[in-house]
Amino acid sequence: MAQPLRFGVVHDLRSPPGSEVSLPEMYAQALDQLEMADELGFELAWFTEHHFLDDGHLPNFVPVAGAVAARTSRIRISTDILLAPFVHPIRLAEDLAVLDNISGGRIELGIGMGYAAHEFRGFGIPQSRRVSLTEELVQIRAAERYRAGVYARLFDETPDELTAFDPSKGAIPQGWIVGDEDHCTAELTAFIAQYGVTDLCTWGGPPGLAPSIMNDSLQRLARNVIPRVRASIEDGADGGVG
Repeated sequence: MAQPLRFGVVHDLRSPPGSEVSLPEMYAQALDQLEMADELGFELAWFTEHHFLDDGHLPNFVPVAGAVAARTSRIRISTDILLAPFVHPIRLAEDLAVLDNISGGRIELGIGMGYAAHEFRGFGIPQSRRVSLTEELVQIRAAERYRAGVYARLFDETPDELTAFDPSKGAIPQGWIVGDEDHCTAELTAFIAQYGVTDLCTWGGPPGLAPSIMNDSLQRLARNVIPRVRASIEDGADGGVG
């Protein structure tokens, strides 16, 4: 049995120098948009993280996640990704526990080691320690290790293919899919089928532009494209023609 296909919206919440949209307005419109996304049936809201950039790039997903949780009822909220070396593991565990209670269990977590040298310099952390610090953070949430062990055993026992990405198929392309509804449906269906994607998020707004300019496109995506993509993928999984 294949993993469920989930669609979402991702935000980095930044306003480059010269942008006509202030950071307060950027945050306000992003929250409005994610409330709309929740109502439209999107499953995921993701937030990126970077530090010491002059565009105000979101440095901490916790307060934004709390605001989204308070204004939505079903969309799941996650990091894309949280930079593990820059956060205290116990404090993160506490933050996630509070967010999970506020949201009714809708918090997910994606973590990475980081790569930008200026961020390690800014925090006064040797970049050579990024692996050990990330491992330390992961080792702190015993419950998550237990959960991962259970799922690993279940995955080993199932005859189904659950690998999200097959390296033999090559690197996943990073381009944009732009076009009418028929074109986007066909391109997304082919992309998902080729690379085994289970979670697919679209940007909620280009840097420096008001997130609200994307709302009409998100509505069309939710109402006229995603249902067709799901149907095509499900038909393919059942042996039909995708």
